[in-house]
Amino acid sequence: MFSAAKAVLFTVLLGSTRLAAAQAPDTATVRLHVSKMTCGSCPTTARLALKRLTGVYSAKVTLDDSLGIVHYDPKQVTPAQIADHLTRMTGFVATVLADTTKHGRSHARSR
Repeated sequence: MFSAAKAVLFTVLLGSTRLAAAQAPDTATVRLHVSKMTCGSCPTTARLALKRLTGVYSAKVTLDDSLGIVHYDPKQVTPAQIADHLTRMTGFVATVLADTTKHGRSHARSR
């Protein structure tokens, strides 16, 4: 029973963390072109490397279009730092796609 209570508490805490990250007013999104990925495991390797960087909330990387989408805290990290980190950690070549950096706060105003 004690472990069941731990599991419920962990689920609640994890859900709260995800909710806080999703609602963070200073969340920004950057799109990256990620080259030199050659197999189905490469996007997972890239995603895990991105998530290790302080300030990155979430990352999605796809092999078919060599695209990475990263949600991050612009007060902690910049798009260039994100791309450099991915390149350094994995050997893939990451470049920031032009006109794709969006801040949550300014994006919300345009709606």
